[in-house]
Amino acid sequence: MVSEGRFLERRVGPCRMIDIIMIVAIGVTTILVVILITSVVTSHATPPKEAYTATNSSDDCLDIAVIGGGIGGAYTGWRLRDRGLSISVFEYSDRVGGRLFTAELPVAPGAYLDLGGMRFRGSAHTILTRTATELGLKIIPFPLRYGNADETIWYTRNKHMRNTDFGTSRMPYNLPPSEMKVPGILKWNIFNKNLIFLDNSTMYPSPDDLYKIKTVDGTLLYKMSLDNVYGRFASREAYRYLSETGGWSSTVGSHGALNGPTISLSYPVTTGPPEEVNAIDGGMGKVPLTLMEKFLNTSTSHKLHLNHQLMKIEKRQTGGYNLGFRKTQTTDGITTPVQMGNKEVTICARRVVLAVQQRCVQEIDIPVFKNNPDIVKNIDSLVGIPAGRIYLAYNTKWWKTGNPDITHTKSDLPNRQTYDWSTGTNNVSIIMASYHDGDLVHYWRELSQFGTPIPGSLPGVNAVTDVVKKRVEKYLSAIYNVSEADIPEAVGGAMMLWDKYPFQAAWGDFKPGFDDRKVREMLYKPSPTDDIYLVTNSWAPGPLQGWSEGSLIAADAVINRYFNASK
Repeated sequence: MVSEGRFLERRVGPCRMIDIIMIVAIGVTTILVVILITSVVTSHATPPKEAYTATNSSDDCLDIAVIGGGIGGAYTGWRLRDRGLSISVFEYSDRVGGRLFTAELPVAPGAYLDLGGMRFRGSAHTILTRTATELGLKIIPFPLRYGNADETIWYTRNKHMRNTDFGTSRMPYNLPPSEMKVPGILKWNIFNKNLIFLDNSTMYPSPDDLYKIKTVDGTLLYKMSLDNVYGRFASREAYRYLSETGGWSSTVGSHGALNGPTISLSYPVTTGPPEEVNAIDGGMGKVPLTLMEKFLNTSTSHKLHLNHQLMKIEKRQTGGYNLGFRKTQTTDGITTPVQMGNKEVTICARRVVLAVQQRCVQEIDIPVFKNNPDIVKNIDSLVGIPAGRIYLAYNTKWWKTGNPDITHTKSDLPNRQTYDWSTGTNNVSIIMASYHDGDLVHYWRELSQFGTPIPGSLPGVNAVTDVVKKRVEKYLSAIYNVSEADIPEAVGGAMMLWDKYPFQAAWGDFKPGFDDRKVREMLYKPSPTDDIYLVTNSWAPGPLQGWSEGSLIAADAVINRYFNASK
């Protein structure tokens, strides 16, 4: 789900006024042109010069200020580009794209690494599909999909398994006969045997009916966590089984249980062709970069301001808002506040769009939000889930030794999932050596602080150290059944951990007790009397909280409801 970005910041010095319609696009956002680190795919657009007007006149305010340069912010600017408005996008770092971040290793030219969002569902993600086509980007199949059944192996409890081993005594789990099932069917059974549905139907309840579902002991399901459901209705061994084979931390957890039935109710219906899974030729990062470039090229009144952290939004007595920004600086992907010189900027905007994720919104000083308990409560409705990736490059595909048909693995080891990723034009091959989420991100964050970057690694925040490489190769050795001594020396690597500001989560899940529909409707425009909007996938419907499509849906909803040609 990347998916994928978020950002914002606070106060400013000289009072510069430029009417900004603040569009806070939460979720996957960070838009266009970037002063990129070496070997990272970037926009060809030139970052605009700072252009602030030192005046108190509301006539000099920006029409719209968009906060966040990810796909949500870039798409918002692009959608509003030809309405005769003055629009500026403000980005915390020095690059556009947010969690849609594509890099290229110098040692493997032509092999693009998606460090955030890497794929989308062709038939389900219609806005992204339509937008990419309109932008002239080439949509290509993502052959790795989610791991094809006959090209995936599991390694749990020190045992290798294939799909055909699930539900049999060949599994290393001590399950009673009633729970000796394929994971998806076991989950389906747990929910459907222990829930009370309206009209006794277990298939496809309406959205309203979902919130009326109760457990057999009378508890409303949407008020329970997933862990609570399993704790009541499954054995502890079944809980471990689902957790260790699920691939994701969200398979279990403290988030709301309602996604359980919405995902699993139709599980037994497996007929039909495999779901279409697509990517963008050259990497998913090209989507926000191209959106931003076209937005900037539409009008000279449109601007992109990199290295601006929004700290505060204050309502002006004369109308509009003063936005307080702190200047930042980025070195090798690490962004920090500017310590000297002109560090603060104040900008005026008539409307503000926040295209950033939940945590960024919470860290902006917005009195009209903080003084409203309902807004505070609904913004705090999510459990944030960090995630990370590690790529390693080799001169040979050693992981294919004895495993020629394997492209994907899942394990209970700290690297969790791997993919046989791609090969450069010089025949250097890349393996996604780890795709992990939840608490495991902290595990890899700690390891990344030790050692030195390996030769051929990306620099700074994306560096793979020799300590990280050694540890992940230990796990790869067990998964692929290849001796560590037989693993050749890596010639390059890259990693990204989505766990720090402004990306303190890769995606989120709703906490128990929240009706996601009501939360989402409120947060498009949290304060009825204010022109501050949220455009993000943070509060998207469950299946979209980790996908770019969630941000695009939010942007369309805000624009179609609250923006028109006359504004």
